[in-house]
Amino acid sequence: MTEKDSQTNSGYKRTLSNAHIQLIALGGTIGTGLFLGVGDSIHRAGPSVILIYIIVGIFLFLLMRALGELIMSDLSKHTYIDFIEKYLGKNIGFITGYLYWISWITLGMAETTALGIYFQYWFPSLKPWIPGLVTIVVLLIINLISARVFGNLEFSFAIIKIVTILAFVVLIIYLLLTGGKTSFGPVAFANLEDHGGFFARGSKGFLQGFQMVIFSFIGVELIGLTAAEAQNPKVTLRNAINQLPIRIILFYVLAILAILLVIPWSKVSTNSSPFVQALGATGIRSASSIINFVVISAAVSSTNSFLYSAGRLLFSVTFNEKGKWNQTFGHLSHRQLPQNGLILSAILMGLAPLITLVIGDQAFNFISSTSTSMFLIIWCLMVLTHISYRHHTPTDQLNDFKMPGFPYLDYLILTFFILMIILLLILPSYRIPMIAAMLIFLILYVISKIWDKEKAE
Repeated sequence: MTEKDSQTNSGYKRTLSNAHIQLIALGGTIGTGLFLGVGDSIHRAGPSVILIYIIVGIFLFLLMRALGELIMSDLSKHTYIDFIEKYLGKNIGFITGYLYWISWITLGMAETTALGIYFQYWFPSLKPWIPGLVTIVVLLIINLISARVFGNLEFSFAIIKIVTILAFVVLIIYLLLTGGKTSFGPVAFANLEDHGGFFARGSKGFLQGFQMVIFSFIGVELIGLTAAEAQNPKVTLRNAINQLPIRIILFYVLAILAILLVIPWSKVSTNSSPFVQALGATGIRSASSIINFVVISAAVSSTNSFLYSAGRLLFSVTFNEKGKWNQTFGHLSHRQLPQNGLILSAILMGLAPLITLVIGDQAFNFISSTSTSMFLIIWCLMVLTHISYRHHTPTDQLNDFKMPGFPYLDYLILTFFILMIILLLILPSYRIPMIAAMLIFLILYVISKIWDKEKAE
């Protein structure tokens, strides 16, 4: 690979290998939403949460196929925001860029908040803000070294998560086939029916389960943000996107099914990881501590990914723009890294303890709901961008990684996301976070208009 090929026109170095991209893709879909948030989803929806994961997983796979076509159409683009700016206008690109950046920061806050919960399993008297703050400082240092170091760290974390989930599923299958028992009773499919049935919480509970499930999938589009630093993006990104359905089945559906085979849904914990609870029930010595270590590594991994994404998004929206703010965050360090963007993003993520002090134990749910709300808006804009791209691009100029079923599936995805936004506005528990996300969007719109006026003058 020549020097020209190994560096993009924005200055990024293509240092992430196929293995890095594949493991980042896997790691991006396995985080706190699965390890901690699944307890809330099960509590609200009962066993039907399995169906919710399948439904949301299908729609996000289709979204990634649409985004994959966009990415393949121009691999010189830094992020999805560049495509939004090109096809929906500079103002919408500006608004979405900063909303997306804020969303990743909010996700980082959710992960660091969860870290405090995990560490209290071992150290009940430990202040919950300490683990998150220490983690952010360490990860910032790592991200300031190089993208390859980030990739190597994610590679290691992803392997830990994947092996653990697979081992957990295999263990529960073994107990199921051999008639094994836990402290909750026999490991059996009867747990899906014996406590109120598959739809134990009714239609209302089923609908309430969607928020946390959607939150669990946030990060699935992270692989698109690695395009500018991938060594062979045409091959690696295509493979990562196409393998998404397998990851959904293995790491979500089977894992949650395994939990429900062990624990009756009504007894699943909402204040700690159900994985820790399920393994602890098997009676295996030190199993709970082992899985708690894994869920901590998952939260650290996700925080690492979100910091990586936030720094690059801030660079993307300020790159080649005028003004002191843009010049500060729109250039790369001598290591070809968005250093200033990473530092500011880390500082903002470190403010999570303030939210915990104000809200208390509900901090994680509030932050995760706000993240979900913002991402639903962003995903709608991404689908509209893909539709505009297809309308503006002649058929003979389309790449071979086309979105199937265009435009019908695009409109189906868009309808689903809009219905989810309406649902969050209707449900009292999620109304304030959804309204907050919409207000942030409006504030960014006003700011973009003010900046336009200043430029014109």
